[in-house]
Amino acid sequence: MRCRLIICEDYDPFFNMAFDYYFWKECARPESFTVLRFYKWTPSSVSIGYNQMEEKIVNLDFCKKSNIPIVMRPTGGSAIFHDIEITYSFCADLKTHFYFSSPFLSYISVCNGIIKGIEKIGIKLEIRGISECKEPSFTNIPCFSLSSRHDIIYNGRKIVGSAQRRNNYSFLQHGSILIDIREDLWKNIFLKGVDFSKIICLKKIVGDTKEEELRDFLKKGFEEVFEFEIFEDELESKEIKEIEKIQEKLKKEGKYE
Repeated sequence: MRCRLIICEDYDPFFNMAFDYYFWKECARPESFTVLRFYKWTPSSVSIGYNQMEEKIVNLDFCKKSNIPIVMRPTGGSAIFHDIEITYSFCADLKTHFYFSSPFLSYISVCNGIIKGIEKIGIKLEIRGISECKEPSFTNIPCFSLSSRHDIIYNGRKIVGSAQRRNNYSFLQHGSILIDIREDLWKNIFLKGVDFSKIICLKKIVGDTKEEELRDFLKKGFEEVFEFEIFEDELESKEIKEIEKIQEKLKKEGKYE
């Protein structure tokens, strides 16, 4: 199996989510490749789950004054502030690998790719394995203050938050890998208090992290878990045009279709 690692700039939040949505749908095409991407957000932004209402979880006035955009993800889960982090995105046809046949197995296998990658900088991560909350999509609590069985954790504290969406043909999973946390911003952005005792970032564990090195380690983690060949590629002009159409609709109407 071959996987396309798309190399691209750091985009605005609406392009980022339109990008992930587009390739989720494209991966259902028989001739498509599995798609992997690591990216950042310019500017720092808030994403909310597909089933959430932004006014119930985010301080809209603060975000507006601080020029922090808010965008709806095509996936579920709860709100995330994308700031000092790397976001990963993975899209695949359900038939490409036996790991992708079920929601649970695909979710855990992608998380294992993340874990193997991050472990290469010298820390041991694990999947929580037990659920302490109701479905994150239907709460007003920020993603990283929630505890679910799929969390990637370090000594019990959440370091990676992820969400998945699938149809009968393909799935999308993406998530936030925390490098550092600006607690003052988190406190002002979210209406509910952030429980920082449940959260940790790479800087608190290993100090400064070289992002390029981390991206390379993450790539190797996916190669090890799925045993596929990853080749680097860029967006084609026709793909950019299609993504921009979704981006404009998302900006104007707040929806993907």
